[in-house]
Amino acid sequence: MKRLLIVMAFMAMTFVSCEKPQTDEQPPHLKPEVVPPATQDPDDDGILSILFIGNSFTMDAVTHLPGMLKAAGIKDVHMVHMYYGGRIISQYYSGWETSSDYTRYECKPGESKWTTTKNTNLKAVAESEQWDVVVLQEHTGSKFAWKWDSAAVGNFSGLLQCVKSAQKEEPKFYYILSQAYQDMTKIGKGSLPSATWTDHAGMWNVISAFAKQAVTTFGFDGIISTGAMLENLRTTSLNNEMGLTRDGYHMDNGLGRYGASCVVFETLFTPEFEVTLDKNTYRYNVSSTESGKYTTPVTDENAPIALQAARYAISAPYTITSM
Repeated sequence: MKRLLIVMAFMAMTFVSCEKPQTDEQPPHLKPEVVPPATQDPDDDGILSILFIGNSFTMDAVTHLPGMLKAAGIKDVHMVHMYYGGRIISQYYSGWETSSDYTRYECKPGESKWTTTKNTNLKAVAESEQWDVVVLQEHTGSKFAWKWDSAAVGNFSGLLQCVKSAQKEEPKFYYILSQAYQDMTKIGKGSLPSATWTDHAGMWNVISAFAKQAVTTFGFDGIISTGAMLENLRTTSLNNEMGLTRDGYHMDNGLGRYGASCVVFETLFTPEFEVTLDKNTYRYNVSSTESGKYTTPVTDENAPIALQAARYAISAPYTITSM
């Protein structure tokens, strides 16, 4: 009896499903295909947005970018650099939403210079938009950038998580490996006793090993080795008694910073816009306030050398390439 009921139910279902519907609707195979309208991600406006979190060594790396972008005809870039001199990763992390003493440098799309505002914290800026790229940098003149230990891991992990929590989608992360000092006396008194080297080459070995650990441990999307660029440039005839710095540790405002910006440009912008710096006409002349302060003008003769030093740094970010 149960089997008979099942068979009858199946026949009834078959009859209903095959019955012609009482409607003017066309059969499915005759219906025109309905294509839903394309939807656009409200955050995808065609602008490459980059947030730099760093101190004066990050400033060394980004100062000349607006001029380079203008000369390249690239207008679809928005950059913000959250700057505080001497600050380290642990302080970016601990003061994520409490420290409002940063200077916020901004270059809006199509502009050719940085503008500044004050009184903002990292959390507010990170949440202000969806960033495509976030760039971090540890202070190489601090002992906290010399030893990769549990404290370093915790600080990097905490800062990265803060950024991720402020974003709807995870941005790409890059790490700036900045310069080794020319003058070791410029290292702060709190860190100097921990120094185990006597010259910039020895310091380079320590800070590059630390950076490699950071990038490997946290799977950064890339490294921006402005420090390798400077070391490469120091192997050329352009080097001077200041090691192409203006004060023994900050990069020369002209050629040093120009070479550093070359590394950033061809790491972040060249893949995105398919534009290199080979024919870029941006140059930098020494101002009257910089004369006599070890600022090397950027000229048609030395710019290609700095660019080559940058390209060696991109291909070999943890080593010194003799030029």
